Amino acid sequence: MTPGLLLTSFALGLRHGIDGFKSNPVLQAFLYGSAMERAALFEAVGEQRQRLIGALEGLGDEQWNVQSLCEKWRVRDVVGHLVSILDISAGRFLWRSFRARSFDAYAAVVARDYGSQDPGQLLAEYRQLASKQIAPPIIGPIAPLTDALVHTRDIERPLGLSATLNPEGLRAALDFCSGGRAFGFVPRKRTEGLRFEATDMDWSAGDGELVSGPAEAILLVVTNRPIALPELSGDGVEKLVNRIG
Repeated sequence: MTPGLLLTSFALGLRHGIDGFKSNPVLQAFLYGSAMERAALFEAVGEQRQRLIGALEGLGDEQWNVQSLCEKWRVRDVVGHLVSILDISAGRFLWRSFRARSFDAYAAVVARDYGSQDPGQLLAEYRQLASKQIAPPIIGPIAPLTDALVHTRDIERPLGLSATLNPEGLRAALDFCSGGRAFGFVPRKRTEGLRFEATDMDWSAGDGELVSGPAEAILLVVTNRPIALPELSGDGVEKLVNRIG
């Protein structure tokens, strides 16, 4: 399982190109659908980060060291990852990954390094950076939104915390992850020939054998979190199981 979803998507383009696109409405429409959609997505990203910060504020010392849904990452390491991708420029991160000859290994080192800080300091940094707007070229702000949603549940589920996911953000992430264009998040073949239907919101996507269940569970499974598989049903579940892991 690759925990650094957003960083993986950054590897598909050059971060510095975003600044040039911001002032060009034609390019914004081409890359993101529309300038308004892009702004709304960035707003949802910031809101989701704040929701997670609110959940983290009540954690005790032991809870920060609980194993998350990300392999080899504790809760504090996932938060460290979320802070690091806002604090370290993508260009510098990718260059250091190249020098280390392992993108995932370097991402894990950086996450643990940031996560080793005192929880209070880590949360203070996250609050300070939560409104920062960064997004990979081509994919756009749906990438950091999906990253924030998935990692929120990577943290909350093992702690037994109720979901703090923004419903409209969740809907957007489901559209993204089921549509065959979630580069760096979901391999295209994983969702091919499957129809997904949420049982707790009015959302569906795709054609083929049915996979149904709570929206959160669908998002987690398609992003390679099999812990939510028991919550899914339908003729397509077996096919999906064979495509993850």
